[in-house]
Amino acid sequence: MTVIFDTYIPGASFLHRLDPRAKLWATLLSLVLIFLLPNLLCQALFILAIHIILLAVDIPIGVLGRLWRQMAVLLVLILVLQPFFSPSGRLLVALGPVRLTSEGILRAMELALRTAGMVFVTFALLYTTPQPSLVRAFVKLGLPYTWGLTISLALRFLPAIQDLFHTVRDAQAARGWVAQGSLLRRFRDYIPVLVAVLISTLRMSDQLTLALAARGLESTHPRSSWRELQMTGKDWAFLAGVTAAFGLFVIGTSFSP
Repeated sequence: MTVIFDTYIPGASFLHRLDPRAKLWATLLSLVLIFLLPNLLCQALFILAIHIILLAVDIPIGVLGRLWRQMAVLLVLILVLQPFFSPSGRLLVALGPVRLTSEGILRAMELALRTAGMVFVTFALLYTTPQPSLVRAFVKLGLPYTWGLTISLALRFLPAIQDLFHTVRDAQAARGWVAQGSLLRRFRDYIPVLVAVLISTLRMSDQLTLALAARGLESTHPRSSWRELQMTGKDWAFLAGVTAAFGLFVIGTSFSP
């Protein structure tokens, strides 16, 4: 049985029904907004607002929790390493050339929150937009079809390869395989798993090549689409609303003391 992996979570909410181009514009403005937010409290409230919106459009809380777990290692690395790259501020600890300052801790927290905000804003788009519609939106905006297809394939097959790795690893473990010892020893123990994953990935790529050829990927004839994207009045109203809100925020921060 072939399992299809997709970040899209079906739903009938207002966000699901929006034109992907309107959501792409809102995503772009939100990513810019993350870097304009003045302090940690605003950044934390922004992430909370994204969570409330996602829960309101029926994105399961378990999905959001899984996304937090996937980001955990990156966020911890940011919080641990970033403070030592900001020498300004009140000195807390000094070990030779390594200096830990209050400013460094603050910058690390800001970077971690901005990273989490960017991830959740991006996945808000992916959770509520089918991949074919997203690719079609990129093409409508002038992106070459092959570029949009590459984005879609990456979103679809990278999780598939990751799941394949876990499946092969669990199958090997059920047969008595164990990776232990030093880092080099662990890497050598993982070689059989990586070889099996590589072979399966090559088979998957062959099937993908045949599927794309059957769909006329390199055809010179004009391409048609099953469902054409059309901006409605609600889409334009949403577009105008998020643009006006972003503009008001920029104007307000520009004139604030």
